[in-house]
Amino acid sequence: MNTMCLIRALAALSGHPIRLSSVAAPADDPDSTLLRVEPTDQIKPGRGTRAHRGIVYAAPARKLRMDILTPRAPGPHPLVLYLPGGGFVTARRAMAARQRRYVAQAGFVVAGIDYRTVKDGATYRDGLTDIAAAVRFLRAHADRYGIDPARIALWGESAGGYLAAMAATDAVHGIAALTGTRVDAVVDVFGACDLATVADGFDPATVAAYTGPGAALPAYLLGPGRALADHPEEVTRADPAGHVTGATPPFLLLHGDDDRVVAPAQTARLHQALRRAGADSTRYVLQGAGHGAMSPNARIWTSTQVMAIIVSFLRARQGAAQDPDDETSR
Repeated sequence: MNTMCLIRALAALSGHPIRLSSVAAPADDPDSTLLRVEPTDQIKPGRGTRAHRGIVYAAPARKLRMDILTPRAPGPHPLVLYLPGGGFVTARRAMAARQRRYVAQAGFVVAGIDYRTVKDGATYRDGLTDIAAAVRFLRAHADRYGIDPARIALWGESAGGYLAAMAATDAVHGIAALTGTRVDAVVDVFGACDLATVADGFDPATVAAYTGPGAALPAYLLGPGRALADHPEEVTRADPAGHVTGATPPFLLLHGDDDRVVAPAQTARLHQALRRAGADSTRYVLQGAGHGAMSPNARIWTSTQVMAIIVSFLRARQGAAQDPDDETSR
């Protein structure tokens, strides 16, 4: 069973299954770049990294762990904090193993973390607290892992993309407020934005499954037993698009036009908010791409073409020394 199949199985067992819509939602955005990806050219396993697994970085109710990949080349290196998806029900640091290794091979320390979800009775604010705790831990152990503590980027997928956007923008609960550390860049891969409309354009059953009573999404936003429609102000505060300013760090947003889990309009909404504020934002819409490993065309997301876009963005905003054996620069 691959990681994403395991995620769906765990979500279903928890009573919050991750549903795929029977129809695609509109993906139009005039200020995004439509990209046709050739998936046959796949990223190769890198050898130039060291792995440090299962490191406890916080224990708010249970032990939260991270896996750290460090380049073999001498540091210090920029840090990329990877936030996995999982429908706000589960968050497994082992996700995107090939992609994380590829980015580490390119000269970054990549730390994938577990964070609290609705299974822990948590809300997104607890998730943001966990992200801040991970940043503090990594800064405190920067010498051990070869990290440059002044260069930090966030990289999130799906639910992790939402948390990355909130962590970089929320002036009260974000990383800058909780740690005093500025984020240099954000990579948001098919992340949510306005959680009340995350399923807009999908079939009615999927909309109800995501936003109706007992769904994981409103529970992670508001707490158990509360409906999105009854708390509009809190829903607005949980939307990263409402927090962006001209000082918001640069964003790279990627979304598939056939995503059946998070409507493409979600990253388009954030992209437009960033542009209106005068922030640096680049958004790609990938033709025929679904929701990562939960789609039949998952190889699009592990293609050299897509991963090179991510690495190039991080290098431009953070800088990273290239390993002479680095496959990503060839």
